[in-house]
Formats: sequence, C-alpha cells, structure tokens
Amino acid sequence: MKKIILGSLIGVCMTTILAFTVANYDPKKSTAEVEQYEGLYVFVDSKPVKEYDYLGTVKASMTLGDTQYTGCRDRMIKKCKKDYPQADGIIITFKSGGADKADAIKFK
Repeated sequence: MKKIILGSLIGVCMTTILAFTVANYDPKKSTAEVEQYEGLYVFVDSKPVKEYDYLGTVKASMTLGDTQYTGCRDRMIKKCKKDYPQADGIIITFKSGGADKADAIKFK
C-alpha cells in the first residue's frame, strides 16, 4: 500500500514539474517578421515558419506601366485576393526576364 501511495506521489510531482517547464524559442539569423499588405502576409523569396496549406498560384500579368517591385507586388496581391479570397498570405517569387508568380497560402 505504501508503495502505491509513494509511486502515485512521485508521479504527481513529476507531472507537475514537467507541466511548468518553459520552452524557449531561439530565433535564428534568418528569422524575421513580414509585412502585411491589404490583409495578406507577403513573403518574398522566403517561406513562412508556421504550417500552411497551398491554395493556388497567381501569375503576374504582363501589363505595360509600373514594372518596379511595388507595382508588381500590388498587382499580384490584388489578383490573389480576387482569385483566393480565403488566403492569409502570399509567397512571391520574382524571375528576372521571366514571369513572376505568387503562391496563395492559408495558415493552419
């Protein structure tokens, strides 16, 4: 009987100690916070750390006008919001001399 009580007491103590252990997250040199534009988190040539579901790909339309980063980014965000309204974020990949694309994602 004493062994059962002693074993139960040790088990409760161990559970209590493990329950209050704090996990530390050490950011790496590559860890960063991304900006949010028009309600979407924008990742450029990077990927989110948090798990996500892939919704689809948006390709940049070849229009004359603003070919700078901001203009291309804003057009892809607008198209992503239209095609995938449930998206939480967008992963943009720019191709020099090629078609830019962006993947619409939904965080889990």
